[in-house]
Amino acid sequence: MASETDPFLTGPTTMWIRLIKRLMLVGVLLFVSLGTTAWWAHRQTKKVPEFYERAIALPKPADLVQSSEQLEANVQQLQDDATQLGVWQAEFTVQQINAWLIEQLPQRFPNLRAKGLQDPRVMIEDDMVIAAARFKDPRLDAVLSCQLGVRLTDQPNRLAITVHGIRAGALPLPLSQFKDRIKMIAEKINLNLEWETRNGETVALVDVPSQYPGSVEGSIMIESIELFESHLIVSGQTGDLQTVVFTPQGPIYKVASLDHLPESHTPDSVRSVQVDGVDGDRFDSFLD
Repeated sequence: MASETDPFLTGPTTMWIRLIKRLMLVGVLLFVSLGTTAWWAHRQTKKVPEFYERAIALPKPADLVQSSEQLEANVQQLQDDATQLGVWQAEFTVQQINAWLIEQLPQRFPNLRAKGLQDPRVMIEDDMVIAAARFKDPRLDAVLSCQLGVRLTDQPNRLAITVHGIRAGALPLPLSQFKDRIKMIAEKINLNLEWETRNGETVALVDVPSQYPGSVEGSIMIESIELFESHLIVSGQTGDLQTVVFTPQGPIYKVASLDHLPESHTPDSVRSVQVDGVDGDRFDSFLD
């Protein structure tokens, strides 16, 4: 006896059933993939940088207040020296900086902790400043960290600052999420900052004022910035720009143009996974 074929399982109907099954399979695989990615990203945000883990675990030094006061004294001495004609130099240590962050930052800026930023620490190694702090709010609890490189440029008092490795835990975050906000912070403290992207490297060009209230009739020029062995050393001279020659020391970044540089809109070359709660908008409140 010839078998009967259900007319609803032949022709176009069979084709649609197969298509629906395939779409359902794709949907399931996509859901599993997104779930796995979100789980992985969440796990990555929970990781803590090794240097930060060590720094937080250290007991507060007995000379915490003394180190913090020494940092402020060094800053004041630099300001006094730089307002007089001649050469000057200032040295700061990681111990002094971290002591100030522990002892003075909560008193000077209590709103930072109220908005979620806790326990910032810095480290200097391999010509880089590594900074980290815990950010905690109902949506996110992670250690944010980044690496900063500082170079002089071929123009007096224009610094080239590179920002590397912005992370929430071990999760990379694209610099493009933070560029506008970094520029806003600079504007709030009266610093001119422009972004330049060249050969895949994004650099913040920052203009340091050459004159300050109470300074002599001359210009302040930074000629050296050294980062090594947990020390930051800044040196330069103050004098008449007509007679003093700008002689920068160390690695020099050549600015693309002597004219005022427009902000580069070159997209970042590295793409990163983005997690709910880990974005630049989470940190807008720090600008208030």
